[in-house]
Amino acid sequence: MQDEYAMDYLPIGSVIISVLCLILTIFLWKRADRKTLLTLKGLGKQLQDGIADINLQLEPIITANSRAMGAISSLSDDTKMGKAIERRIGQDLIGQNEDVVEVIRMAFPRVSEYIDDHPEAITKLMPRLNQLLSDPEARKRLNLGTSKSDVSRIWQED
Repeated sequence: MQDEYAMDYLPIGSVIISVLCLILTIFLWKRADRKTLLTLKGLGKQLQDGIADINLQLEPIITANSRAMGAISSLSDDTKMGKAIERRIGQDLIGQNEDVVEVIRMAFPRVSEYIDDHPEAITKLMPRLNQLLSDPEARKRLNLGTSKSDVSRIWQED
């Protein structure tokens, strides 16, 4: 008979234990949820503080970078100005020494095309042309004659 009573209480006991386990699970779930939210809020605050700290530390670097870029930009402006001056000097030299340019056109047609596009190149070509005109063998190959011409005299003055 006791077995019969035990059989009647077994399903009831199982239901009660299941309900208690469910309540315990919900309680622990809510508690873990609150702890997780508190932890995430704390981490979010730490992250915001860290970002603010990083921005403060980066401020001098950003300022130095801006100054460096400004300096590089001014160097670029100086380079552009230097190239513009070289170009104008080359144009003036070509205008003053057209006979020299004609010699270059006869002897070096590709070089003369480049000089037409880049007049500043004439300043770099002058010493080489002077050396070439002073060499008798080179003058023969270029059919410039063996006597000193006005072209050679112009380059020697420079």
